Amino acid sequence: MESIILAIIIVACLVFIGICIIKKRLDLLMDFLLRAFVGTAGIYLLDFVLSISGYQITVGINVFTVLSNGLLGLPGFILLYGLAFYYSI
Repeated sequence: MESIILAIIIVACLVFIGICIIKKRLDLLMDFLLRAFVGTAGIYLLDFVLSISGYQITVGINVFTVLSNGLLGLPGFILLYGLAFYYSI
C-alpha cells in the first residue's frame, strides 16, 4: 500500500512540474515537437530512398529515434544513420 501511495505522489509531482514547464516554456516544447516530426519524416523518406537504391542501411522509427531527433535535431539524425552505417559494416 505504501508503494502505491509513493507512486501516486511521484506521478502527481511529475505532472505538476510538467504543467509548470509547459506553461512557462511552450516554445521549447513546440521546438522539440517540430524537430521530432521533421526528423521522423526524414528517417522515413531516407529509408525509402535508400531501399529503392538497393542499400541495406535503414533506421527504424521508434521511441528512441524520435527522442534523439527531438532532442538533438540534425546531429541526432546524422548520429542515427552513422550508427546504422557502422553496424552494417
